[in-house]
Amino acid sequence: MSRTDRHPRRRLDPATRQSDILTAAAEAFASEPYEQVSMAEVARQAQASEALLYRYFGSKPALYAEVLRTSLQAIENRRRAAVAALAPKPSARGQLTTAVEVYLDALAERTPAWATAILTGSNDPAEALPVRAEIRDQRLAALRAIAAPQSVSEYALQGFLGFVDAACRVWIERGCPEADRAEVAGAAVNALLGPADEGRSEASRHGKFGRR
Repeated sequence: MSRTDRHPRRRLDPATRQSDILTAAAEAFASEPYEQVSMAEVARQAQASEALLYRYFGSKPALYAEVLRTSLQAIENRRRAAVAALAPKPSARGQLTTAVEVYLDALAERTPAWATAILTGSNDPAEALPVRAEIRDQRLAALRAIAAPQSVSEYALQGFLGFVDAACRVWIERGCPEADRAEVAGAAVNALLGPADEGRSEASRHGKFGRR
């Protein structure tokens, strides 16, 4: 019997098909809590069969983990490119400020629900934990390279990542106000390196995040 549905499934190569599925899944997880997203709905949005989703990704938790990996890695790649584009021999403060600002911008471009999920992982399935650990290791490695000349302790480096995520979450809850963007970045960098001796802005000295 021939197919009579209005949207016949397209014949695509495996790489394109997987990309379409990931795109559809990313939109689904950005719109609904993990528990409310169904494989059937993702398949419909991707114009693929549900069986094909399981063939490529194995399970809903594994699909979520791959969506998370793609999103987190894209942010990390963007940070690397932004830091690499800085003037020759940038200061540690300049590199860290750029890194935090890139993180803020990337989160602001996502839905509040997905940005919060990226930061907290509160509803993550177990399959997502290795993904988060992998990206965290990348962030730490980059942070160690930037902060090495400052002799910053490992405790401070680990704490910096937590501080950044917590500050970003408050910023997202407040609607990602552009006026607070530099303040959040400045507060995060000051938390790791201490206030700059010169050129400290009024916001970093007296703002909501940096008030002494």
